[in-house]
Amino acid sequence: MAIKKSEPLKKIWPTALIVGEIVLVLFLLAVSIMAMVLTVPSGTAGFLSFILWLQQNTLWFFILIVLPLIALFLLNGYMLVQTIYADKKKKDAKMTNEQLLEEAKRQARAEILQEMEEKKNAEKK
Repeated sequence: MAIKKSEPLKKIWPTALIVGEIVLVLFLLAVSIMAMVLTVPSGTAGFLSFILWLQQNTLWFFILIVLPLIALFLLNGYMLVQTIYADKKKKDAKMTNEQLLEEAKRQARAEILQEMEEKKNAEKK
């Protein structure tokens, strides 16, 4: 059977999303901690100037750092509930044809054994 080109991507995609989410959360948390803890002098360049800008513009700090963290938290909560519900649904799903046949065979055996026991009891009397 030939392997489609999209099959490896389907296996890699969820893992890549999880790793990307972890990296994003760690970056956002690190930046937020730096913005709260560091005292950056004015006139600095590079990344520290971004931290200084976040300290001076609290609305943008909320929009760029806090809001994505809240969104990721809510998304993870939704995915958790969805996964729990899907597992519960799988357990409550109807039996397959093979399972129905096995159950029917088991019930038939039980009925036959019960009839045989009743015949033995009737013969002994």
